[in-house]
Amino acid sequence: MDFKAARLDAYHQWPIKSKFKAEEKFDTCLERSDGRTPLQTAKLGLPKDNKQSIYVGHYLDGLDALPYRPDYMFDHCFKVIDSSSQSRYPRLGLKGITQGLGSELVNSSPVHWQRIADCLCKHIPNPTLMFIVKRMCSSYGATKGANKQFAGRVEDCIGQKRYVEFINKFSIDDNSNVVPLPDGKRLESACSFLRLYLSGIAGSKKRPGTPATLNMAEAKNIPALAKRLEFILSIWLFTMRNERAHGAALSPFRTSKSSLERYESYYYSMLAAYILSLGALSVSDPHLITASEIEACCLSNARLQSDFFKETK
Repeated sequence: MDFKAARLDAYHQWPIKSKFKAEEKFDTCLERSDGRTPLQTAKLGLPKDNKQSIYVGHYLDGLDALPYRPDYMFDHCFKVIDSSSQSRYPRLGLKGITQGLGSELVNSSPVHWQRIADCLCKHIPNPTLMFIVKRMCSSYGATKGANKQFAGRVEDCIGQKRYVEFINKFSIDDNSNVVPLPDGKRLESACSFLRLYLSGIAGSKKRPGTPATLNMAEAKNIPALAKRLEFILSIWLFTMRNERAHGAALSPFRTSKSSLERYESYYYSMLAAYILSLGALSVSDPHLITASEIEACCLSNARLQSDFFKETK
């Protein structure tokens, strides 16, 4: 299909709405679920001031764009994370918030956030893992711009030595030369490693030739809970947020490259951002929501999305 022509036709047909293939497939999922959007909101306490009311307003603006634009809801969840945490991170900006919020959440309620992190990491869609791995590989060694900033956050989170060994194992060609994008098999292996790393669970055994810091059978290599949450916030979600903020904000679903898998990936990233934004509120304004309520919201929504997108598996 000529998507340039399709996009122009959609423009000329407005206000009659036309559907691209990914949107049609998403509609099929909606019909199968009797029109229910794959997100259940958490109950919030009564705002005590205008600032807290604005947080609710951000959620409403994002929710109004569902079910077809989970990327808008994602954006508004990040605005809640930012605005509710700024006062605790003076001069550090959103980068500092995404690197530090995980520790605050663990300190506030370690048991609940352990379960939340386990849930979020267990269900990350494969396309999302591929997105993270590709950014890790393509940004390695960058000397300027967003790629350098991203590589710096990766080093801060997982350690410089582990980052180097990750690249030398997965982002190489058949001659062991470092390349900006690994081939299909190595990309798949890198995603499998990253899923195990984020799970917080030890591997069963060391595989031959595994570098020291990538040996997940060693307890010392299992990331602490705060570091897992930092990875979710700083490496995954903050990177998506930056690319959306600095690029063209066209719909990621009305394009020839879109698919139902893209909807699933965006919905899950939206869910993760929503859960972490609720976490930020539980720290800044504890009367609005508790960690146990956030855990219940996370678990129920992970199941809901799994059922909703089951035909993509």
